[in-house]
Amino acid sequence: MEQLHRVRRSERERGLRLRVLFGLFRYGLYGFLGQGGEVLFYNLVRLGRSIPGLEVLFRFGWHVDPRLNLEAVWQTPAVVLFGQCSLWMFPVYATAAFCLIEPLYRRTARRPFWLRGLLYSMAIVGFEVVSGHALKAITGYAIWYYDDPLNVLGMSSLAILPIWFVTGLLVETLYRELMDPTVRKAIEEELANPAAPPPVTTPS
Repeated sequence: MEQLHRVRRSERERGLRLRVLFGLFRYGLYGFLGQGGEVLFYNLVRLGRSIPGLEVLFRFGWHVDPRLNLEAVWQTPAVVLFGQCSLWMFPVYATAAFCLIEPLYRRTARRPFWLRGLLYSMAIVGFEVVSGHALKAITGYAIWYYDDPLNVLGMSSLAILPIWFVTGLLVETLYRELMDPTVRKAIEEELANPAAPPPVTTPS
């Protein structure tokens, strides 16, 4: 598969320093996109639950710790496009994409997309459970929890598998594009030799 060959060729052609820099770049990008995506996701969930037929995809009971008094987000007017996200979600999203989706893609790129998506969604559910309980142990609060009948140990749910299926495939696509030799080279050159800011001129 040409796409997989491009990813592996990109990995082989680079020195350790560039690989580390580009890995940090991808990790940060995944984290920022994940946080922005969660804010958007609140609005998608509210919209999806209001559409007959489509609401079946959004039956998971997704909440934050009641002691944080943040459940009112679900009652805000749709027009304000309001969402919320903890800064703890940055490493959660970044680690899931970098340490789960990327290596899974490299190992399953020749498999059908539906199988890859299924593997991604199952891996994300497992990671949700582990990271959710870890964050609760660290902070004393449930940064998220699920209370629907299909919840998995209170920190994920089988009902959200379709969402993670699509999410995994979107991350895969982003990773594949980032690893295109031309794109990767342009980013790494900027990371290794950042352009100097333009000189500040003062009026004479």
